[in-house]
Amino acid sequence: MKLGSACAAALFLGSMSVAQASPVDVTFTVSGAAGHWLYDFSITNNLLPANEIYSFGVVLNTTNRRGAPVGWSLGSVGVNWFNYGGANINYNNTWVTCLTASCPLNFTDREADINAGETTSGFQVLDNGLTALTSVPWYVTSYGRSPVYPGPGCSFICNAPHDNPGFQGRAFASAVAVPSPIWLFGAVLGLLSVMRRKICS
Repeated sequence: MKLGSACAAALFLGSMSVAQASPVDVTFTVSGAAGHWLYDFSITNNLLPANEIYSFGVVLNTTNRRGAPVGWSLGSVGVNWFNYGGANINYNNTWVTCLTASCPLNFTDREADINAGETTSGFQVLDNGLTALTSVPWYVTSYGRSPVYPGPGCSFICNAPHDNPGFQGRAFASAVAVPSPIWLFGAVLGLLSVMRRKICS
């Protein structure tokens, strides 16, 4: 009986896993109204200290980047990582800190890169969708200086020359600022009240 209890306890402990942060976390806020949504994306780098994020992209209805963090530039439209082992997705809004293909292979620390443990926001897109999206596909690529990328969760370009791992996922809205139906109902009632007074007086 004691042996059975010990085995059960061992199985239970063996089934427990330590919670691990995602290699990269991307979230966004949305403000505005139908046909005029402003998305603001934030990236948190949970990679190893040697891995700096230098490229980022998302998919929205519209290609209309309206903002970028300091040191970031607008990237190419239609970036697709399928040939490197990623999902077959055309990212229509992208940003980079490095404007040439050879740059990630030749640079050391750059001020604008997102270092391990840092969060950067201000990646903004104005989108013409009728409804605000609650999740958006994203990718990031990072530059590392170890011969083989040792971190978990690399989804494409793993173990490429010069260690250039890429990651893909879905960002979820942390806040959606839309007009409240109750507020709109109150505004309509107020307008009707004003009109009634003018007609009756």
